[in-house]
Amino acid sequence: MCTIDFCDMKGAIIMRHLFQHEPKSHMAYQYDQDTVHLRLFVSKGAAEQVALIYGDPFLYRKNQEGARSAWRPFGDGILCEKVGETDAHDVFFIAVKPRYRRMKYAFLIDHQWLFGAKELIDLDVHPELRYHLFSYFNFPFLNNEDLYQAPAWSSQQVWYSIFPDRFHNGRPDLDKPDLTPWGQIENTRNDRLFGGDLAGITQKLPYLHELGFNGLYLTPIFKADTAHKYDTIDYMTIDPTFGLHEDFKELVSSAHELGIKVMLDAVFNHCSIRHPFFLDVIEKGTASPYYDAFYIIDPEKPVLPASAEAIRDNPRATIEALDLTPDTLNYRTFAFTPYMPKLNTMHPLIKEHLFDVVRYWMETTNIDGWRLDVSNEIPHSFWREFRQLVKSLNPEAYIVGENWDNANAWLGGEQFDAVMNYEILFPIWQFFGRSLDFPAIDATTFTQRIVKVLNHYPLHVLENMYNLVDSHDTTRIATLCQNKTDLIKLVYVFLFTFPGAPSVFYGGEIGLEGAHDPDNRRCMPWDENAHMHPLKSFMKRLISLRKEVQAWRSARYTFYDTAESTCLMFAKEDCIFVINNSGKRQALSVPDSWEQETLEPLFLEKCVHVRKAFALLPYGFGVYRRL
Repeated sequence: MCTIDFCDMKGAIIMRHLFQHEPKSHMAYQYDQDTVHLRLFVSKGAAEQVALIYGDPFLYRKNQEGARSAWRPFGDGILCEKVGETDAHDVFFIAVKPRYRRMKYAFLIDHQWLFGAKELIDLDVHPELRYHLFSYFNFPFLNNEDLYQAPAWSSQQVWYSIFPDRFHNGRPDLDKPDLTPWGQIENTRNDRLFGGDLAGITQKLPYLHELGFNGLYLTPIFKADTAHKYDTIDYMTIDPTFGLHEDFKELVSSAHELGIKVMLDAVFNHCSIRHPFFLDVIEKGTASPYYDAFYIIDPEKPVLPASAEAIRDNPRATIEALDLTPDTLNYRTFAFTPYMPKLNTMHPLIKEHLFDVVRYWMETTNIDGWRLDVSNEIPHSFWREFRQLVKSLNPEAYIVGENWDNANAWLGGEQFDAVMNYEILFPIWQFFGRSLDFPAIDATTFTQRIVKVLNHYPLHVLENMYNLVDSHDTTRIATLCQNKTDLIKLVYVFLFTFPGAPSVFYGGEIGLEGAHDPDNRRCMPWDENAHMHPLKSFMKRLISLRKEVQAWRSARYTFYDTAESTCLMFAKEDCIFVINNSGKRQALSVPDSWEQETLEPLFLEKCVHVRKAFALLPYGFGVYRRL
């Protein structure tokens, strides 16, 4: 029976708001050539059972005279599976294979209520409307041309993210005279160079390969003024502190020989104030052919009250002397950074130039993908054309957007293959992190937020996401976990068992620390003591299991309530996972559905399976597989 007394409510109009479903969205999407996935979000406790009625909209029975009579469903009352709970909803799921590649459908709630596109119908009152299609949802046709398709390899990746200036110096001949000594922590500013370069990365590829990494994401490598290189001066040239075009070609070639994919950072939202196009605008004003290639606010005023020559020769001192504020800037920028003017990517000259950049690097170096900086601030129409170009050059190229929020609007198959999954980063921080400047959460809230992410994207999108727990833009996870190795291990266990491709920010495998940018961009230590860190062998084992065990990559979870605010327990296919995120011993009861199973320990630390319980020491975890 329904747990809410609908009779005490104001009728079906009010009750309808208890249910959420939207066709052609993450709630109803084509999963493969033959399958549609459906989700219904139900206000918590509002229904005990959800079933599906579906069929072809044009398939009717005929009476004895041969005239059309009743509609004939293929499925009538097929139970949907409850796959999780968020803070506000119970989530129900079903996969359907429409026989004729189209269907009308409605949800049957607790045997009584028919929920469709137009209204909620009480079948006890109107049983004659059970098969009346006027209120049914519609999935018009399974068009394979609309099917989301990511590269075949992307879900199998384990990425390693490198900030090139701070990773390894392989060509001392490139070093500038004012180079900062390697490893100096107090000078990790964005205007200080340490000498990391492309040759240094190439030299360390065997190190990454030995650990099991098979993907390499590089933050920008094109000519720029800063250490981070997000202020591009020339998109066609490797920054001279990193090397030459041939150095990068050798890096990609060597990586490919080891089975490692290489992804570059495309900074197309903005460029450097010293980019030739912007210098031309400063010098010529509205007479410049590039004037509308940027977002100039007031054409009656100078773009900058400084000469192009001054900006070209000494940009930082010139800008600082102007003391610009958000209200006095006369051009749009990334954030309010006057050194990074925002590009009008739909301007013909800019679009042509950026697409030439894409062609050049893909055709001359054979890179495997692009990470798109500040991707949510660039028009969707630009990204649609960008995708067409990239896929025409390499259908198996991987496209990843930098979106920090829900990104379904970019993941319908015509723009990105994935985004950097910051939506899981924040709940991971709040549950496992200790040095936080925002509220911590307990296991129940953590589970609810993870379930929300799992069900706010199509499953095949989840399977190709770029997952992370820290990056060049965030505090490092070791610092958030107060450098407690056992706690950091729990974070990586969860990351590596989440659907999609896990990513490790360079040094994560040896517990490299760092607060927010720029402190998180410290130099990678290469001394023997640093590489004796227990996380290193731990991560190698994690990577191996991630690749070997299908359940680790699955997007289908069953979460169990442990009755402990610091403990997690969840199952995926034939594996069950237990995590003790606390400094005390915990005993967790084995779920009833697993009690009779013979369990093989796959990976565990400070965890024992004894009869009907998992016994965990502080910060222990266990992963078991059903035999």
